[in-house]
Amino acid sequence: MKLKIVKIENRIVTCEKDKDGSFLAIARRWFAEDIQEGDTIEIEKKTSLDN
Repeated sequence: MKLKIVKIENRIVTCEKDKDGSFLAIARRWFAEDIQEGDTIEIEKKTSLDN
């Protein structure tokens, strides 16, 4: 899944999901120090608790 950083404000990073255009608000501490608005990151979504 790809996320586009659309806003960074008050320790909250707002991201837009590429597949459906919905938004996520994630705590700033989970991102790299140099993250900026407009950046795109790719994350792996796991659907199972199995390793």
